[in-house]
Amino acid sequence: IAKGRWVPTTSFGAPLLRQAAQVSHDQSMVGFTPGSKVKSWCLGVVAVAACSSKQRRSHVCSNVRIKARLRDSEGRRLTDPPKFDASDASQIKTTTSVEYKQRPFGILAYAPSATGKGAMVWELGTERYPGDPKGRARKHGIEEGFAVKSIGGVDVASWDFYDIMDLLDDKILDNSSGKFQAVSQGPMANTPAPLPLVVQYVELEPVEEGLMPAEAPPSLEQCWSFPIADHAIRYDQYSGVDAAFVQQLIDVQKAHAGTAVLPIDDAIAFVEDVTKLLKSEETLPHMHFEHIVVVGDLHGQFFDMIQVFDLEGMPDESNPYFFNGDFVDRGQFSMEVVLTIFALKLCHPKAVLMNRGNHESADLNLKYGFAAEIRDRYGPAGRRLFEAFSEAFRWLPLAHVLNSEVFIVHGGLPGPDPRLAFNDAGGGGTGYDSVEADEKGRSGGRKGGGQQLSLLGYNPDNVSLPPRDGELTLAELAALPRGGDPATNLGALEELPEEEAERQRLIVDLLWADPRGKTGYGPSYRVRKGCYIFGPDVTTAFLKKNGLRLMIRSHEVKVGGFEWTHDDCISVFSAPNYLGHARNKGAVVRLTVNPATGSLEPSFTTYDPSPKSALLH
Repeated sequence: IAKGRWVPTTSFGAPLLRQAAQVSHDQSMVGFTPGSKVKSWCLGVVAVAACSSKQRRSHVCSNVRIKARLRDSEGRRLTDPPKFDASDASQIKTTTSVEYKQRPFGILAYAPSATGKGAMVWELGTERYPGDPKGRARKHGIEEGFAVKSIGGVDVASWDFYDIMDLLDDKILDNSSGKFQAVSQGPMANTPAPLPLVVQYVELEPVEEGLMPAEAPPSLEQCWSFPIADHAIRYDQYSGVDAAFVQQLIDVQKAHAGTAVLPIDDAIAFVEDVTKLLKSEETLPHMHFEHIVVVGDLHGQFFDMIQVFDLEGMPDESNPYFFNGDFVDRGQFSMEVVLTIFALKLCHPKAVLMNRGNHESADLNLKYGFAAEIRDRYGPAGRRLFEAFSEAFRWLPLAHVLNSEVFIVHGGLPGPDPRLAFNDAGGGGTGYDSVEADEKGRSGGRKGGGQQLSLLGYNPDNVSLPPRDGELTLAELAALPRGGDPATNLGALEELPEEEAERQRLIVDLLWADPRGKTGYGPSYRVRKGCYIFGPDVTTAFLKKNGLRLMIRSHEVKVGGFEWTHDDCISVFSAPNYLGHARNKGAVVRLTVNPATGSLEPSFTTYDPSPKSALLH
């Protein structure tokens, strides 16, 4: 995981395990966040390990609970929120004003202060090609650590964090449409400020020790003490998992969400047994069902998953389920979600299917919350459990074929061949290198020429690459390796032998790629150097080549929970009100064999957040 190693440190006067990682400074890469923002495993223990399961509910840990609720604009928990006050003139060092004419602004994440007020530039984008929106703020001299002082001439420095976020509206959630979703979660219920918009940022002087409330460090005994809660259940490898165990696990997690429900050794043994089962499966299994429920991204929204079971019935041999990746990260209860799905898999191995999502990956789990969740519940010993989960995720299938007609994958389809890079040869915009029309009359990509490129490539006048000359077969996808983590910088793959590099690129395509409305291939902002979005002609060509009829994928928030993104491609997203403020519905797809045609036909169930999830946000 990004060349990490474990080394001793002397926090609190005794050796603790701390992860030292060589962190890429490229903000466009998925993985670690540079600098002090990503805390080591044991630095998080400072805030949480001191609290036993009973102490956490007492006034002793009230400050820890307040801090645990603070999250950045991407929904990632802030174990050590920044301490700043942009309304205090004595802290201001310099000011910088930027006029934005388009959203997004190129700021990937904002963070609140430790008081929940104000907004700091927490993660900044980097221009990957001329005109890339990710580079807008940086191009104007904005740096990480700058705080937002005013928006449109209104001083917002002392406002609630989410009121500022509502006014900035600096986010795209529905990637396929490229629409900005104007939603509100701040108490002022602000609507997005109109463009053009002048935002003033301030560089602040470092906060001196003692100016902010200090917390007493926990004792060494507290750091290492994580007693087993009274409600913990045990996992017996010899008796395995049955329906009674699954129900007990769900019931205990519902009553005690956010706590450790399995002793550490039991949890590790449980995950290792799932890994053994996954290793026995194929990269691209072919299965047959009379009906099955397909669940999209859940992202740690445990109570919404329970709502799906209430609506569609519990998974078992008579009611099979397919979980299409991204079980963890972002939400508050990733442990509950993945433990439940894994328990269902052990109980019903042929009736519960799983695909790997892009978030079933160690580097993303370290950045987006799953690792922190394990650390908070198990302390330093949780590192072993995190490694066990990481190994299980590496053996998840990459895709499935159902009834020889439906292709299910988390992300998308193989990228173009050849994989041409961007340039700006036309001088007026970003485009692919020019590709001449082939003998079949398909036109190639176009150069610059003043074309405007939106963040996700959905501008109708955007450049594109044509479909592949030869679509990959299912057999070629089935030959892709498992057991490793996907690449996060595809440019670095150029150092590998081409055959191996292409295998890695294809894995990234399956986990990360998105569909678009325009034909051919376009650029994807998700993974650096070489990931693509694909048009309806690409989908149809792939399905036709492999004798398939329908593709189902997830990976993207959909306002209505699902979308017919192409005529033969469904996108489904099962985490309603994603990140606590997206206001999207959740959805699942039920595939049922039509007796008249013998084919699997889709129907849809949509839902709002469960009452419990709504209360949590």
